[in-house]
Amino acid sequence: MRLFPLIRFTRGLTAMLGALVLAGCAHYQLGSGGPLPFRNLYVSVVRNQSFAAQAQAPVTEMIRQSLLQENRVTLTDQTDADATLDVTLSDYQRAAAATQQGNTLNAQSYSLTLTALCTLVDNRSGKVYFKNRRVSVTEEAFVQGGDSFSESEYQSMPKLARDLGTKIKDEVTGGW
Repeated sequence: MRLFPLIRFTRGLTAMLGALVLAGCAHYQLGSGGPLPFRNLYVSVVRNQSFAAQAQAPVTEMIRQSLLQENRVTLTDQTDADATLDVTLSDYQRAAAATQQGNTLNAQSYSLTLTALCTLVDNRSGKVYFKNRRVSVTEEAFVQGGDSFSESEYQSMPKLARDLGTKIKDEVTGGW
């Protein structure tokens, strides 16, 4: 006979806990939250002051593609832009990550690091949101069989450009 009040209490407690959990999640938003101080953005062509040969075009393209996926920013011409993003590739590093077994002079893989300096400026007021913010990405390039290092480096560049574009997009649209 005492089992019925216990079941009723357990059901009530479960319903209350469920309501608290749902109330706590009611204001959750997926993605980055707040509004940006600009809506229209101009992305200038990336300048290359690094040793990454011909990297400016793929990096520029990947930055623009990443920003196009962000619904809070519209890419536009410089004359219509509220803000301008300038990016300079400042450094490109190669380092042997692993050597071949039996021959430590020949690398099996390389660690490639591409670094950019980013500046975001409000075109209307001249306010600098951030200047020369350093953004870096690293990728491993593997030398296999008869492949040369330059072949594996060439194949790694699109991934470096994509990752750098995504990180720069996060810097532009995130809270500074």
